[in-house]
Order: sequence, then C-alpha cells, then structure tokens
Amino acid sequence: MIVEYLYSLAQVPAAQWNALLADDQPFLRHEFLATLEDSGSLGQGTGWQPAHQILKDEQGQLRAAMPAYLKMHSYGEYVFDWAWADACRRAGIDYYPKLLAAVPFSPVQGARLLGDPAACATLLDATTGSLAGLELSSLHVNFTDPKADALLQDREGWLARLGCQFHWHNRGYGDYGDFLAALTSRKRKQLRKERDQVAGLGVSFEWRQGGELSEAEWDFVYACYANTYEVRGQDPYLTRAFFSLLAERLPAAIRVVLVRQGGRWPWPSISRTATPSMAATGAACRNSISCISRPVSTRGSNTPSPRGCSASMPGPRANTS
Repeated sequence: MIVEYLYSLAQVPAAQWNALLADDQPFLRHEFLATLEDSGSLGQGTGWQPAHQILKDEQGQLRAAMPAYLKMHSYGEYVFDWAWADACRRAGIDYYPKLLAAVPFSPVQGARLLGDPAACATLLDATTGSLAGLELSSLHVNFTDPKADALLQDREGWLARLGCQFHWHNRGYGDYGDFLAALTSRKRKQLRKERDQVAGLGVSFEWRQGGELSEAEWDFVYACYANTYEVRGQDPYLTRAFFSLLAERLPAAIRVVLVRQGGRWPWPSISRTATPSMAATGAACRNSISCISRPVSTRGSNTPSPRGCSASMPGPRANTS
C-alpha cells in the first residue's frame, strides 16, 4: 500500500474519490471540495493549505482517503481550540501548523475517513506516524461519524473532544400545524405571531436549484452571505467564484430561497438547505423569522446529541527556535 499527500484534489479523479463515499452528502464530494480550492476559498494566504491523505494499492487504485488541510490558525473550523493554542504558546510549544481532517467552514457531521475500515485504519496510522517528520504538532478530526469514532477510540494517543449540536427532525408531522401542535402553548403562540408578522410584510418565497440562478442573482446571494461576516467585522471565507463554480458542478445539491417583496429583494435573504444541499445564509432579523416560518423537510432533532464530534492526536514538540 502507498500513502500519498495531495496538495490539490485535482490530483485524483473525481470518480475514484466519490466512489469511496458511503452516502450522498455533498460536502464530501470531489466537486464540493475541489471547488473550495479552485475558487481561491482555500490555498495560499488563507491559512488552509490542502494536504489530503490517500492510500493506493500496488495497482494504483484508490483504497482510502481523508480530506485534510495544513492549518496555520483555527478559524473556520467551528471547533474552538484557541485555549489549546494559547496554552501551547505560553509553554513554548508550537501549536501551528497542525493537520486537520474536516470539511472547511461546515460544522456538518460526516465521514472523515473514506473507504473500507481496514484501508482507513492503515491510512490513519500512516498519517499519525508522519506528523513528527513533517513538523506538524497534531492531527485533528472534526465532526466525525461512527466509523471514524470506532477507529479512533481503539488507538493510543488520541483525545476525545466532546461537543453538542441541535438538529431538527420531522417526527411524523404532516404539515406545519402538526409541528405547532407538538409545542407548548407559549411557543406555539410565539411562532404563530412571528409567522403573522411575515405574512403582513407581503413577501413571497421562491425556491431555486443551483443551476436556476443567474449570475446577477448569485451576486445577490453572495452579498447575503458576505453580510453575515461584515456585520461582525470579518471577511467571508468563501469567494464569489465559489458560488458560480459550485452551481455549475453540483447544481442539484443546492437549494436557495429568494425572499421578495413587490418583486424586489428588500433585504438580505435567507438561503436554506433541503437535504442534501449546500447553504448560504443571509443576515437580517426579519429573515430569521421568515426562515422559522417556512420550515423545510429534513431529518434532524431538537434534542442535543451527546456524541463526540471531534478528536485530536496530540504530539506537540518543544519550540527550539
């Protein structure tokens, strides 16, 4: 077996990479990850350098893969390890660069080790064994799935990092009224009040697939997305080119909701997901109400999940500089 680093996903055919996927989640598809790179959302100057790990057999066939990135900071991970980084700094230990197995900018749980378990185990052990030689402080695996959890928990040197997410599930609701009936009287009354507020604004909701938007409409979607960062004084992670490229390469995985008033977009609109899909989110108070009042059919839960969502392989080295 041969282990290789890929500094661009273009180094492996899309069909071979996608053949390792166990489900149709778009975030792990070659098209999605390659678009992050090709659009300039990742790469030089971003602190996210692609370093995908792959395992090939003697015939050159791809047997396992792990989407991975060299990180010079902890932005865009949705796992906050700044305290670890600060503790290492005070102790004279280099925390960066680190190796991260994750889907960039997306706190979505899913496979991080792609392929059959035996091949994934071989790839994982080879990757962790190479950390010191590559002068990497550690390997982090964020928002893992049960298969990765099983492989990690049996290996020495790994630390479990627990987190909590809230998901909404359709528990047999036939319509919005069924959902409201399952709530307490106070919450039911509040949601009805908010929905009435939206109805009083005279807005309409238009659902589109990714390939159905014009470039001008994508400009507006990007403005919505960028606004969520601008109001916090931050630059957006994704570039404008990302949206057009993804719409071209993976149009069926995108659902966008355009919120209009009198045929116009009166404020940054909300773009929401329909499983499987990719989300771009706008920011405005009334849009949040609109979003709540236009539920999408998806699987999730309104109860917290106690599952471990990430793991780290520590191996910090002393700072000798």
